[in-house]
Amino acid sequence: MTEITGLTAAELSEAIHNRSVSCVEVMDAFLGRINTLNPDLNALVNLMSPEDCLAMALESDQQLSSGNSAGWLHGIPIAIKDLFNAKGLATTLGSPLFQEIGAQQDDPHVARIRAAGALIIAKTNVPEAGLGGHTRNALFGLTRNGVDRSLSAGGSSGGAATAVSSHMLPLADGSDMMGSLRTPAAFQGIVGFRASAGAIPAATDADPQGLGLTSIGAMARNVSDVSALFTTLRDDPAARRQSPHGPSGDLKELRIGWLGDADGHWPMAKGVLAQCQRALENLQGPGAQIDLCSLPFSMADLWLCWLTLRQRAMLADRALYEDPRSRARMSDNWRWEIEQGMQRGESDLLMAKTLRRDWLATIERLFTQYDVLAAPAAQVFPFDAEAGPPTAIEGVSLETYHQWLAISLPASLAGLPVISLPVAAGSATNMTGIQLMMPRGRDDHLLAMATAAEQALLT
Repeated sequence: MTEITGLTAAELSEAIHNRSVSCVEVMDAFLGRINTLNPDLNALVNLMSPEDCLAMALESDQQLSSGNSAGWLHGIPIAIKDLFNAKGLATTLGSPLFQEIGAQQDDPHVARIRAAGALIIAKTNVPEAGLGGHTRNALFGLTRNGVDRSLSAGGSSGGAATAVSSHMLPLADGSDMMGSLRTPAAFQGIVGFRASAGAIPAATDADPQGLGLTSIGAMARNVSDVSALFTTLRDDPAARRQSPHGPSGDLKELRIGWLGDADGHWPMAKGVLAQCQRALENLQGPGAQIDLCSLPFSMADLWLCWLTLRQRAMLADRALYEDPRSRARMSDNWRWEIEQGMQRGESDLLMAKTLRRDWLATIERLFTQYDVLAAPAAQVFPFDAEAGPPTAIEGVSLETYHQWLAISLPASLAGLPVISLPVAAGSATNMTGIQLMMPRGRDDHLLAMATAAEQALLT
């Protein structure tokens, strides 16, 4: 049998349930790998003690011996993104402000992971407050890329991506506001899936202004495992009772609209577009039709809409900012977002909501012409981890710390399900991915199509 840590989540589940490997053996194997790799990669934080982890695994074995399985994740170790609550572990948001605050209960999707039998052993590292596409914070430090430690892990689900790509964990949860699942997946050659807005339940206080900019999702080394985790997490009891492994899709006669760089609006590192286009062309063999699609919408307006809504959403943290003691301990990005939000009045919010409605109408029209919209998953290749994110792309200066993530906005603002699939790369330094989008609510169709596409894109 393949080394335990090299198995997919589905393979692990089968091995555990047919008793070819014990939950204790699985836990011991992953703890060994974590002990070897995590001190350098820094993907997992707030780890439980090995003794407690092994005790949980032993209990899982005893349950199986009694004929009781909690679900397909029974006995499989997992870590939760450090923006979410997992009972008994601190939820720090990567901030010194919250390092000693332990969660009293699970967030809704975390409870479903636990109910499916997973053993939650740690949290995955994030940029402070989840802001920015590079996982570094003042509390835990820098998370490195699991494929090449010299490179950025991406973010904000950077710790999750590194844990998965380095085989310290078989799969992970995550969330995505501005490419937070897609960028790290592209940087590390794995699959990142952002579910339709509202498809996976969030904590009641996660979106106090009801702007719906963030969606929960999943990461794994293949689409099958991502689909399985989505089935566990989704807000659909009937679906959760079904087999966690989704159907395969068919690319025949699939109409794909290729967004490219949005007619030059999204600056791209040299080579990203060509690499993604070559991979996408491989889908034409199985029968997909690919057309260049120009977005009939002002990308400047889309950017303004996003900035306004995001900065208004950040006003949920205004009380922290207004306390001089906590403000002094906040990251520059966090303070900047709140300061910008304080300058945006009700008229700005109304304007942004109007632009968003116009964008939703534009997306609806596009999906009458295409089954899928496609674009690069990231505008740049993985950059030097120590240097941090780019301030310019191919000579084009960026206006904000996060403008290099603007390619994520079409899906984020429309609440679309979107998946990042890896494409063929010569080395870690040119690793990237393609993001594929479908209409809101068509998560299952997207995952089925991605199942059919994933191997072709890697050719």
